[in-house]
Amino acid sequence: MPARIDCVLPGLFDLPPGELSGEFLRYQLPHLNRVLSLARTRPNQAFNIDSIIRKTLDWETHDDSAQTVTRSYGLPMAQAFAAPQAQDYSRYLLFQAIHLKPDLHSALILPPGNNQDNLNDIDIIINDLKDIFKVDCDITAVAGGVYLMRLHNFDAPLHYPHIISVLGKSANPYIEQSREIMPWYKLLNEMQMFLHQHEVNQKRLRSGLLPANSLWFWGGGRLEEINQGLSWYCDEPLFNRFAQSLGLAPKSLDALDISQPAGDSLVVDLRLLTALKSGQGESLDELLLDIDKRLLQPLLAAVTAGHSRLRLHVGYNLDFEMHPFSRFKFWKRRKSLIDWGMNSSDF
Repeated sequence: MPARIDCVLPGLFDLPPGELSGEFLRYQLPHLNRVLSLARTRPNQAFNIDSIIRKTLDWETHDDSAQTVTRSYGLPMAQAFAAPQAQDYSRYLLFQAIHLKPDLHSALILPPGNNQDNLNDIDIIINDLKDIFKVDCDITAVAGGVYLMRLHNFDAPLHYPHIISVLGKSANPYIEQSREIMPWYKLLNEMQMFLHQHEVNQKRLRSGLLPANSLWFWGGGRLEEINQGLSWYCDEPLFNRFAQSLGLAPKSLDALDISQPAGDSLVVDLRLLTALKSGQGESLDELLLDIDKRLLQPLLAAVTAGHSRLRLHVGYNLDFEMHPFSRFKFWKRRKSLIDWGMNSSDF
């Protein structure tokens, strides 16, 4: 059987209408359009980063036993940053400072900004928070505004997804689940009160900047078993550290070479979703051109050569599956992103 390639490319079906021309989408992305035209579609229920990667690793994504509500689990990423001698892995979480913006019936999760001034302000706030709540937890810096927390008195909650999946969305569903873990909910409220009152946040408000008035946690739980022969390709440092904790040897997307696969591969490219969430980075058309040539071209070449089968995961209600014989479907109508739900007067 051909080797399995899972390509995780979230954000592809969330492109903003009007920012990309129909001509560009139809004619400048030949490898993406080949997948969208020839692939067999498969139903999908994994929409955020955590559930998509859990699915590709063949981990269970839900546990509804003895529950009337289906519950999702995040990726257990925090364990990768714990000390090697640590035993209480179930008490670790990663977190970042966020801005909660009150809405009519909810609170939206926004990033306070990733520039150095903002990171310096956040570091001051978190260092003070670490001292105030040292009875409840230990906090250490990881990198780039990301911190590691070890809870002293209870296990970490498991329901939070990675922060990139929730930016711009309502916090309400996660707040409701947090209420069910009363010690955790109480600690969250106390920390949030501290953040609201902190002098740095008060200064930011006076300067017209978004205050870091809340925290977003994720990455709780224990690691599960994995296929040790899996090849992992990704450029995100936190995810590569997670892969290392699984016993894998992560490689850069620049090293992508599946011409002679020794086993299954997982390719994770978060650049598009990061650009959409942050509004920063290279232009979307340049990013899509790079993804089409540097990512999808070699993946399709492996499929065409008969070495591999490809499944593209984009966080949509369908996955796209390519087999070596997919290239013979000459009767299939040519499709682009426009044909899969994008709509705009420009198209």
